[in-house]
Amino acid sequence: MAGSIVSIDWTLAVQAVNFLIFMVLINKFLFQPLLNLMEERESEIASHYSEVEALRAKADKLLQEVDQVLRGAKEEAKKLIDTAVKEAREERERLLKEAQEEAAARVERAKEEIWKAFEAEKEKVIEEAEKIAEEIVKKILGKAA
Repeated sequence: MAGSIVSIDWTLAVQAVNFLIFMVLINKFLFQPLLNLMEERESEIASHYSEVEALRAKADKLLQEVDQVLRGAKEEAKKLIDTAVKEAREERERLLKEAQEEAAARVERAKEEIWKAFEAEKEKVIEEAEKIAEEIVKKILGKAA
């Protein structure tokens, strides 16, 4: 078969053996370490993913706890504000009542003082009227006599 373009002889067998040896070496030194490295990375990624999921669940739980604490704090603050407003209103009412009572007492004292002054002036006027009446009587009697 010397005239054929493709000749099959003993070099084909050598090349096939070389190819098989090359494939075994490539598999042992390149593909297996690469596959092992890829499997390690996949397991690492899977473990990181599970850690991320666990952390996300923990963060969600903490967020819910924070929300619950905030709601409780808001309710407590609202209660405190309501209590403070109620106390302020009661204090205002008490102060208004005291002020009204004090004003009424002052008005009553002023009325009493005015009445006393009125009575005193009335007595003075009566005394003056009596004096004037005596003088008129004296003058009338003095002219008649």
